[in-house]
Amino acid sequence: MDKIKDFLKNPIGFGIVGLIVGMVIGLVALGWGLLPVKWVDAAPTDLQIDYQRDYLCMTIDSYIRNQDYQLMQLRWDGIGENADELLNTITPAVCRFTSAAEIDAFKEIVGSQVGIPEIEVEESVEEETELGYLGLEDEPIPEVKTISILPLAILILLTLVAGGILIFLMIRRNKGESGGRKIKAPKFVIPKNDDEKVKQKKEKSGKDSPLAQFMTTYRQGDDLYDDSFSIDSVNGEFLGECGVGIAETIGVGDPKKVTALEVWLFDKNDIQTVTKVLMSEHANNDSALRQRLLSKGEPILIEPGMRFLMETESLQLEANVIDMVYARGPLPENSYFSRLTLEVSVWPK
Repeated sequence: MDKIKDFLKNPIGFGIVGLIVGMVIGLVALGWGLLPVKWVDAAPTDLQIDYQRDYLCMTIDSYIRNQDYQLMQLRWDGIGENADELLNTITPAVCRFTSAAEIDAFKEIVGSQVGIPEIEVEESVEEETELGYLGLEDEPIPEVKTISILPLAILILLTLVAGGILIFLMIRRNKGESGGRKIKAPKFVIPKNDDEKVKQKKEKSGKDSPLAQFMTTYRQGDDLYDDSFSIDSVNGEFLGECGVGIAETIGVGDPKKVTALEVWLFDKNDIQTVTKVLMSEHANNDSALRQRLLSKGEPILIEPGMRFLMETESLQLEANVIDMVYARGPLPENSYFSRLTLEVSVWPK
């Protein structure tokens, strides 16, 4: 430790340490802050299956409203080879349609050989960018933006200036310690903070406003899904935590097939964490799987629109299923989730 102190007292050594620290901070700030990698203009074929389904829903809605055959065909072709298979998975609940009439009409037109007129594909159309899938083929292609070196130059300049100031101060300090003129550091008066507490009023809406309210969404492909939220009082005091994560998967391969999720509530005034396991229809009907999930918490069958409560010594959690979609695949029907959105609210008891 003494050797390190002696090294830092040396202006050259202190400058070297400052230079290394400045370079590390500069690279982190430049690589992750100022100029991060950004992916844009992805084609529909490059999207995840859930986003392709949403894109197809918007295509159907646009066609039903505008009756633009050419634009619809461009978007339909942009989905790729699995467009027919994807169309068969579309339901009014997925697209948030009031009925299946729009989907049935779109299927009839797509499946008909005379419903959509032939479109002559010119060379310019074949060379379109992904913007054509969005119906923006008439818009000019934006110019490629070059990365400016100005932020890097400013960062290097600031590092050099800071290093020079530190070296100068170290030299002055060493001269003062060896008999030179000593410089007293100026004294700054720090104002005292007021200790008055600010009272927060509770909004009234039939009952007191919740201490915390969160919205969390699981999507297939998010294999590390694990959301957790802190629960604090109106005065900022920590009361506990709650969260949602993956409880059980089935099948093999990526992405994971999640057949059950867990919702947990931790109360600092309670010795036990309360957990509910949200099971798919398949997991609920499988007695062996249901028995295995029983060791993780209270298993319940999850359904769209349902609400459930969880209580601890001093907290009460209410969860509302906003959206739920089962995935389709080689596994049994309604066995794993494609998307699940929960609204979580926590009140004091």
